[in-house]
Amino acid sequence: MKKRQMNEEKKNIQIGELLFETNDLGLATYLRLEGMEIKKTTKIRGRTIFCFLDKENRKKLVQDYFGGKARVDPLLYKNMLRDLKVFTINNG
Repeated sequence: MKKRQMNEEKKNIQIGELLFETNDLGLATYLRLEGMEIKKTTKIRGRTIFCFLDKENRKKLVQDYFGGKARVDPLLYKNMLRDLKVFTINNG
């Protein structure tokens, strides 16, 4: 079952698409709020790796996040964080 699920996830990724991966739940939450699309997730040693379709502005978003310049609605952030946590639990 897992192998089939992984194959189905791989079908969603087109040849030539670049992915950005992170296991940082906070960063993943922020990137989702900024409109980046999660193409797939994988589990490695109990940690979820979020694979995003890379975008031109991703590098700046990451710099803003770690540089303390990111500005998002705290309630939206809290809700997205909760949603991603539930997702990782249900898809583990």
